[in-house]
Amino acid sequence: MNVYIQKIITYDLNEIKQFLEITLQKIDFFSKIKDKKNVLLKPNLLGAYKPEAAVTTHPIIIEALIQILIENNKNVALGDSPGGAVFVGTVWEKTGIKKLCEKYDIKLLNFSEGRISKHSSINKKFTISEYFFEADAVINLPKYKTHSLMYYTGAIKNLYGIIPGLKKSDYHKNYPTISDFSEVITDLYSIAREKVVLNILDGIWGMEDEGPSAGITRNFGIMMVSEKASALDHIASRMFGFKDSQLMYISKAMEIDNILPDDIEIDNEWKDFKFKDVKIKKVSAFVKILSYSPKIFQNFFKKHFEFKPDFNGKCVLCNVCVQSCPVQAMTLNKGDKHPEIDYEKCIKCMCCHELCPHQAVYINKSFLAKFIIK
Repeated sequence: MNVYIQKIITYDLNEIKQFLEITLQKIDFFSKIKDKKNVLLKPNLLGAYKPEAAVTTHPIIIEALIQILIENNKNVALGDSPGGAVFVGTVWEKTGIKKLCEKYDIKLLNFSEGRISKHSSINKKFTISEYFFEADAVINLPKYKTHSLMYYTGAIKNLYGIIPGLKKSDYHKNYPTISDFSEVITDLYSIAREKVVLNILDGIWGMEDEGPSAGITRNFGIMMVSEKASALDHIASRMFGFKDSQLMYISKAMEIDNILPDDIEIDNEWKDFKFKDVKIKKVSAFVKILSYSPKIFQNFFKKHFEFKPDFNGKCVLCNVCVQSCPVQAMTLNKGDKHPEIDYEKCIKCMCCHELCPHQAVYINKSFLAKFIIK
């Protein structure tokens, strides 16, 4: 299984299109999908962020791909379900997607509307937009970012957007730990993966530190392409500096795809490559420490290791966090400067942190948490 990596520093349409054309020729892409007329593009459209915020897939990459698909006589649509209670029309507008789709007469699909259906893996049941399954083929267009709960988000995690609207928050509620939520991601991947024919990672500008929306933008200067999401994420997460043991969902997805690390082929210049000094969150590191500690140390960590969502001075009372909270742990009363959080109810899924369009929610850490969470 090949993962193709190209150094691209800026969002130059011609350079991006050339890389994609060459890569698609290498994998004989259009011969493989010659019977698939209707192609759905699934970018990362987490929320209403401008392209330069490096939260969502940049429209220039999508435009290059649209041009190639149209030139090869494919019908193209684009769809996603942004997180939480964010108004989808605002997301289309601010991310540049509406203007792009109008330019090429591309149909925009809101996965929170239209028909939905139930799909089951071995372990779980999912509510999924039928737009995803009605397409003949899906091209996955993730963004290169850290993630405050799952460490890293890329191609596999991007498919979480096929679950409509606030239904996504239900899975955070029912599976709040990193190990449990990893199973959710891989179980969903086992259902969705056969529909996905290509994965294209936007890593020209990405995010480190408190991703996926409140982190620090960084010019990583790469694009990556692979036919398998698990292979792409395995390489991309290692380049961030993560270890395989930290990313259970990627390892499990590779098992589902029957791919071993040694099966993945990349150019020699990238084989041992890692970006320098990437700020990566390790919010669940204490779980591993507790697993191997004597009882007295486990009790100490449980008592003194604490992290929770909290508000800074940027809150504008937009109410997105209140409406998005899967366990209704937030309330906003008249006269409040920001919503109140009931920490007895809070499951620390960090949906509020992820979805706040104003970066008004941060992770408040105890002294011990600050020492462990880098």
